Parts: sequence; structure tokens; C-alpha cells
Amino acid sequence: MFGEPKIYGVYDNILETIGWTPLVRLHRIEEYFKLDNELYAKLEAFNPGGSIKDRIAVYMLRRAEEEGRVAEGSVVIEPTAGNTGVGLALVSRVKGYQTVFTLPRKMSLEKELLLRSLGALIIRTPTEAPFYSPLSYYSAAHILRKMILKRGRMVDRGELAEIVGELQSIIDRGDEETLRRLLEMDVPEGPYAYVPDQYFNEYNPLAHYETLAREIWRQMGGRLDIFVAGMGTGGTITGVSRYLKEQDGNITVVGVDPEGSIFHIVKKGVSPEEATKYAHPYLVEGIGEDILPETIDLNLVDQVIVVDDEKAFAMARLIARLEGILAGGSSGAALYGAVKYLRDNNISGRRLVVIFPDTGRNYLTKIFNDRWMRENGFNTCEEEVLKGLIRV
Repeated sequence: MFGEPKIYGVYDNILETIGWTPLVRLHRIEEYFKLDNELYAKLEAFNPGGSIKDRIAVYMLRRAEEEGRVAEGSVVIEPTAGNTGVGLALVSRVKGYQTVFTLPRKMSLEKELLLRSLGALIIRTPTEAPFYSPLSYYSAAHILRKMILKRGRMVDRGELAEIVGELQSIIDRGDEETLRRLLEMDVPEGPYAYVPDQYFNEYNPLAHYETLAREIWRQMGGRLDIFVAGMGTGGTITGVSRYLKEQDGNITVVGVDPEGSIFHIVKKGVSPEEATKYAHPYLVEGIGEDILPETIDLNLVDQVIVVDDEKAFAMARLIARLEGILAGGSSGAALYGAVKYLRDNNISGRRLVVIFPDTGRNYLTKIFNDRWMRENGFNTCEEEVLKGLIRV
């Protein structure tokens, strides 16, 4: 797993196909924006679960097994934008674990259906609920864990469905008092339910340090000037940047943050507590936060580019049209941030790698659906939205 790529080899299970995703030059994007730079995209949709999150799923659960936190029949629970859930569901199918994922309501229907197809149960929470609110997807995961641990034993599929249904009903009623009481319960620990908690799990950035970063370095032949990635849990940008800067201290790291997130505010020196006051909902999925996860090290990020939803979605649509690469909104945001960074700083003659975290197939009813775009107030003409990046 994550070793040498088996170009024509045979794999023992689906997990061994994780990693060694293609690195593709974006010639037509370079031409469209008249860039005198080499742009390369790391296509993480080629992982079996369709996203970069397969990498951390394997690492987090493997470590949990070693530490005795999970055993066959355990329930793996995770608050997720969808992609980490898919990765954890894949690993759990192979390892014999049950899965439940908590998602904000804004997350696409495609992601929910994909998770359900892999045997997972789903809890949906209000998108606008702050991270530590009892109604948030993060709190819901930890409440569910306690509800299962309270049983003091492994639960079967039927019992699990009942518990999930009970919690979903409480959330739908908006009963914060009951949720807070459940969250504060004292329960005995056991391997019956486990939350990997990608926001605070040290194996999240480590997975990227040991796999993704080394792949990029090797694929680029050690010749790389700029690395660009969206920031969500921060595992990707932290793990990759740490490794790349160890190899070449002159590499510039550019983080991309959606409007409504707090990373770009904290990077300016504002405390996370104060920055949270400026957080607000946005529609691009998988990047940005209204808290500062332990898995992100902003000291490794040299500059942050802020991108709004419309520009992120327009760029994702343009990538499909020009390059034939169907990528998600976070990929569009990352590429927009990359081009804007090059434009704003009049950079030329550099080699740049951008992370495309997942596939656009997760967003066919949203980003790639003109009706949805118009209903949400977005311009469906990519050229008009992105014309400010084109050098005359």
C-alpha cells in the first residue's frame, strides 16, 4: 500500500489501489489564461473512492487497529463533507466495520447515495450550525458515539439503525438541550464505536507527508516551484508542504480558502476565536472551516488566496470543458487560486502543482447543473466570471 505503483500488477484488495494518482499538465488552461508557467494537476479522483481522502482513511483506521480502538463489528463514525466518509466506508467494508457518517445538509445528494451504497447510515445536520454547536455535524458524530458506547457492547445493524434514527429525530426537532445532555454523558470506553476525527487526528497530515508529497516530488523529478492546495482539515497542505519544504526550502506554498472560512483571517494574525465572528456559510464543499483544526499548520503556508463560490464553480466547469477533467468545486477553487496567485505576482517561468481533491461526478446535480446554478444566483457563463484573470 502506497509503495511502488503496480502498473500491471494484481492487488489483494481494493485498498492496495490507493495512491500513485496521475499528475497531468494543464496545457489548455495555460493557453486560455495566457500563462508563461507550467501547471500540473494531481488527480486524486483516481483513488478507488474517488478522492484524496482515501489516503487518510487507511492511515487513521490502521493506527486505530494497532491501538485497540476498533475491532470487527465496531461502528466507525465520522463528521465529513462526504469524501472522508467514502474512504472510511471502503476500508470498513474490507475490515468488517459498520459505518455512520454525519453530513451538513448542503453536501450533495450524490455523496449521500454513494455512502449508502457502501453500507453506511447517514445523519444530516443544519448547514448553518457552528462547528461546536450541539446541532452540528461534528457534535452529532460524538453524540452518536456516546449513545452506542452507553450500550456497553457491540451493536448489530438493526440496533444501530434505531440509534441513528433516534438521533436524527432529535436533530430535526432542533432539541439542543437533549443533544447537549447526550454529549455530556459519561460512558465507559470500548472498541464498540470510534470517531477517527480527521480534524484532530495526527495521522491525517502524516498520511499526506508519507504518500502524496513523495509521489509529487518523484513525479516532478524534484523540480517544483509552487504548490497550491485548498485548506479544509489542513491535512493535505500541512503534510505535503512539510515534506516539500524539507526537500527544497525555496518552494512556495499557496493555500486556497473559501469566503466564509476563517483560515485567511487567522493567517493575518487574528485569533481563531475572533476570526469565528466573521465566518458564514458557503456552498463549495470540502474546504474551509469556522474553527482551526489541530491538523493544520498555517506557518507552512506562505500565502492564502480567498475564492468565492461563483469563481470556484466557474473554474470547475472550465476545467471540464477545456481539459476533459471532471473535478469538484474545491478543485476549481484551488486552480482559481493558483492562476490568481500567478497573475497578482506577475510570475512566469515556474512549475506549479495544484491538488484536485475529487471528482465532479459528486456534483452533477449542482455545479454542473445550469438550473441549480441559476437558482443559487450563479452565472453559468464561465468566461464572464473568470475574465478578470485573463491578461489582455
